[in-house]
Amino acid sequence: MEAIKRIYENWMNGVLDHSMLQRLLAAIVILAVAKLLLVVLKFTIKHAEGRGLDASAKPLIYSLFSYCIYTVTLLLMLHVLGVNTAGIVALVGAASLAVGLALKDALSNIASGLLLLFLRPFKAGDYIECGSIKGNIIGIGLFNTTFKTVDGLFVSAPNSALWGQPIVNFSKNPLRRLEITVGIDYGDSPEKALDIMRDVVAGEPLFMRKPEPQFFVSGLEDSSVKVTFRAWARTQDYFNLRWKYTAEIKKRFAAENITIPFPQRTVHVVEGP
Repeated sequence: MEAIKRIYENWMNGVLDHSMLQRLLAAIVILAVAKLLLVVLKFTIKHAEGRGLDASAKPLIYSLFSYCIYTVTLLLMLHVLGVNTAGIVALVGAASLAVGLALKDALSNIASGLLLLFLRPFKAGDYIECGSIKGNIIGIGLFNTTFKTVDGLFVSAPNSALWGQPIVNFSKNPLRRLEITVGIDYGDSPEKALDIMRDVVAGEPLFMRKPEPQFFVSGLEDSSVKVTFRAWARTQDYFNLRWKYTAEIKKRFAAENITIPFPQRTVHVVEGP
């Protein structure tokens, strides 16, 4: 470190001894080196993604390192041009408390983004729900996290909004339990309805056999008996199976003359004397 420091001081002293034109040329060289470092940074992050880096972390990592490069480049260029950078640093240090208070929300978002990056409650492409925010993760930035909703909308949420609330990740676990409940008429046989559900599940290879599917009467409502089946499936198959077998059970019940009733009440009219 001492050797590097001496080389830097000797080079800087030599630059400052030259004319303003030569200083400008040195500043341009510094800027060109910074541009080269940014290209190397992009290449390194892309290479790291190929080695397993989560794509959602790319915006935050690039922002952190690129802002450091910008800051160092600006200070070096100012110093080469003869500006007293020590005074600027001292001024920023003296005003750090005021700057911190003024930028507390921005700093909170940066800290939340770093925590999300290291704890990894989600990755790029995961579908999550956090408060009123729902969507697939695009990436974590320095100040905000971006989503794409199921209807194609772009959503940008502050990192602190995600860190400060429970996050439900619908994509993280490989398996998910599918549950379908149907109400049948009180005059129909619950066992017959459950046998149809068993037959439907047994004929679908995408349902897991372990844990075993469950079939049961789940409730007695005002106008219907609730029959339910629960079966586990891979997370990526969950919605397709739910949509498919909601319609399939309705079709099979109709074929077997099992009625799915609508809410109704029986009114008894008692005539007066």
